[in-house]
Amino acid sequence: MEHLWFFVGVLAGIAVDSPLRYIARSLRDRKIVKADPVVLVWQLFLIILLIEFWVASISVSQSEMGLAQFLLFLLLPLGAMVISSLTNPTVEPGVDQYEEFESQRVPFFLILAALPVISVLREVVAGETIPFDADLVYRLLVFVGALVGLVLRNRRATLIHAVAMLILISVYLFDVYSTVPA
Repeated sequence: MEHLWFFVGVLAGIAVDSPLRYIARSLRDRKIVKADPVVLVWQLFLIILLIEFWVASISVSQSEMGLAQFLLFLLLPLGAMVISSLTNPTVEPGVDQYEEFESQRVPFFLILAALPVISVLREVVAGETIPFDADLVYRLLVFVGALVGLVLRNRRATLIHAVAMLILISVYLFDVYSTVPA
């Protein structure tokens, strides 16, 4: 089963390509195209989310796991890969990156909301107890944050929400996984 964890890294690597390319193109073409702050923050969020999946896979791979639990875990980077593809912003003059993001709002946030649910479901299928700890609280906050993202329509509120979610996922990564060996 150990060799299957390779797929988690591959999927995370593929998924992180889009946000990294967007940031690189935005920096390279900054004189002709202005990166949208909302889109930029969500791209940073995706990078941190994918790092969190990678670190979580290191932690989870140490435990006994059946194929069903592994496949459920694999849905996490797959979901992030889909989100990454949905939010692949165009870096060209005249393109409204925020409108591009808005056009994908519903699938983006529905998939984002599904990720913590899948994570908890994997633990249930594994027969693990789910303690009410920091990990569960962070996953609940990501779920609620994704639901909030579904209903926001104001550009400024959307930016504040994106920044809050970036802070949340960053704190989650460093709080819950600070002791996982890299």
